[in-house]
Amino acid sequence: MKAGQLWHREQLLALAAEHGHVPLDLSLGVAADPEPAPAPASGRHREPARYPPSRGTPRLLTAAAGYLLRRFGVTVPTSSIAACAGAKEFIATAPLFLSRTRAATGRPRDTVLIPTLGYPPYEMGAGLAGLRSHRVPVDDGFRMRLDLLPPEVVDRALCLWVNSPANPTGVVEPLAAIAEWGRARGVVVLSDEAYADTTWLHEPRTVLSSGLDGVLAVHSLSKRSNAPGLRVGTYAGDPRLVDELTGLRRQAGLIAAETAQAGAALLLDDDRHAEEQRARNAARIEALVEECNANGLRCTAPEGGLFLWLAVPGGDAATFAREAAVHAGIVLAQGDAYGPAGRGHVRISAVHDRSVIASRLKLLSTRPSGRTRASMCIQ
Repeated sequence: MKAGQLWHREQLLALAAEHGHVPLDLSLGVAADPEPAPAPASGRHREPARYPPSRGTPRLLTAAAGYLLRRFGVTVPTSSIAACAGAKEFIATAPLFLSRTRAATGRPRDTVLIPTLGYPPYEMGAGLAGLRSHRVPVDDGFRMRLDLLPPEVVDRALCLWVNSPANPTGVVEPLAAIAEWGRARGVVVLSDEAYADTTWLHEPRTVLSSGLDGVLAVHSLSKRSNAPGLRVGTYAGDPRLVDELTGLRRQAGLIAAETAQAGAALLLDDDRHAEEQRARNAARIEALVEECNANGLRCTAPEGGLFLWLAVPGGDAATFAREAAVHAGIVLAQGDAYGPAGRGHVRISAVHDRSVIASRLKLLSTRPSGRTRASMCIQ
């Protein structure tokens, strides 16, 4: 493969297997632990068949409000919270529905502001809605520089996606200041807080702490509870926006299964399992940093998230990703997938224990071209 080209996860998994390895997948942010198993709601088999509420069951919304209060110290009424079929689904569809709610304002709002480096569905969601996406400039530490946005872009901005802690860089953003920026300009701030419970160097943050007006915070059980299979998330914030979106989403048939909502409510009410998962995640981040450094991959711990973001030797991430798969059976995420600024980088997930990753990273360090070392781009 030529430098600059993109290896996909499935290709790297196959490549690792072809070279005699049991693939070690460090490309996804899914912890190598079994999902928690909440007890099923009693008597569910006796209930009549029905469609579950698209907005979310009262039980789920109450549990979500309780989580926001305990974790972030913010009081959010259940009328300002709604369910989605996983945070990813909401991220991919929010610009489409927001554009419908803003169609009658008379002011052209055809641009979605997205992180310079970010989750691919931010850009995809803008495209699905027929909108333009514009990547927000960043400073040397990969934090957003909203002040560097061209005025003509801001004037046409429908919404802004912020992700904190950020995927893939681990940066923690000043959410209160970003919320105020959006309110002052009539730009809806959409805060992806899926990794909030993996904040390592600060207290967990939510955009809701500065008020609900003009903002929506999206939360996921995938990282807090290691329960991606439930496919349930929540969004909360401006009650007017929540009302508008829930009406449109209901018409589109975007509904989380009722049994999944019941399970999600139980998990949101239970902090113990989340604290245990957080401790495992923290230990894995520490182990990954130490093992990378021990094997010549100089890096420092991220502020948050489940990933290390590495600049690769010579800027050739495609070759590095291939070598990792061929020589060590390690599957990495190539930085190009998160935006053009990710070229020359890889994302490594801290989802396995030290006993699993140590021998693989040693193999990677002894590959034929391993004399040249990678370094962490965030210091």
